[in-house]
Amino acid sequence: MNTTKAILALAASTLLTAAVHAAGIDMDDPRRSVGREDDIRVDAQLARDSITPGSAIAVTYQIQNFTKSSIAIADRLSDASYDEDARTITLSIGSEVPVGGAMPHMVTIAPGEKKVLRASAIPSLSAAAMRASIGGAPRYVQVKVTILRDLTPFVALIENQSHGKQPLSDDLFNRWMENSATILLNAVPIGWAMCDPNPAMDASARGIRGRGGF
Repeated sequence: MNTTKAILALAASTLLTAAVHAAGIDMDDPRRSVGREDDIRVDAQLARDSITPGSAIAVTYQIQNFTKSSIAIADRLSDASYDEDARTITLSIGSEVPVGGAMPHMVTIAPGEKKVLRASAIPSLSAAAMRASIGGAPRYVQVKVTILRDLTPFVALIENQSHGKQPLSDDLFNRWMENSATILLNAVPIGWAMCDPNPAMDASARGIRGRGGF
């Protein structure tokens, strides 16, 4: 019995270690990008190195808080836009402006803490890109992350967010605008194909659109 328990404990520990490792960022991956704003660093890694019409841009991203106070991100909000002139898809994570007058779900990162999260969104591509023309197809992906820096006015709302949407007063709305900061990561190249070589992966990414996680 003791041997069986020991084996099960070892197996559970091995699986947990593998899961933690898998959730991290490969700093040597060419699909990784990085951005820093003062004492907050964000690394992001694309889930795939190519995109097809209607496919999602999915990333694993890591936030490191080197400040002396907690910060937060609206982890379930993500959107993707396309700049045809720059041929760049921008994946925006977080909330620069609270939608509907309510505070979105927030994940906090304590001082000195590092958290790994995931997000995805499907960009609306132009007709030129959909035809995969040489001059219109996407060539780059850039990740933009919006962080809430000063949580002092929002502590009570964050603590109660499990009870549903928390409305923001006019004062808190203004404080959100004042305390939010956007971190722009460097753009990374991405391939383009008319046919998806891995439809199962893309179907999984579509299933999490707008929830900010896999």
